[in-house]
Amino acid sequence: MATLTATGAAILVVAGCASYPQNTGTLYECNRGTRLQVDYVANGAIVRVDGRRSMVLKAAPTNMGQAYENKSGARLYRNGNEVTWNTAARTAPESCRPVNRPM
Repeated sequence: MATLTATGAAILVVAGCASYPQNTGTLYECNRGTRLQVDYVANGAIVRVDGRRSMVLKAAPTNMGQAYENKSGARLYRNGNEVTWNTAARTAPESCRPVNRPM
């Protein structure tokens, strides 16, 4: 009976952790008004643009910093805390800086 109780308690703890909010990513504001929420994941990044559409970017080779891109032409380049964002629809990249989340 003790083993059954311990197992039940362990399941409740794991279930409680699953409902806890996961990493919400890094929030960036860009110089042309775009807001990005970026979750850096293994070999890529998930980018949510202006709180609406999300896209998955894969890591790309670069000499310095980290670069992520997709086949549609979206590109995120990160060097330290600063990022540069560009999509196929834009003629010039945007410079973005991290911002604190509102509490």
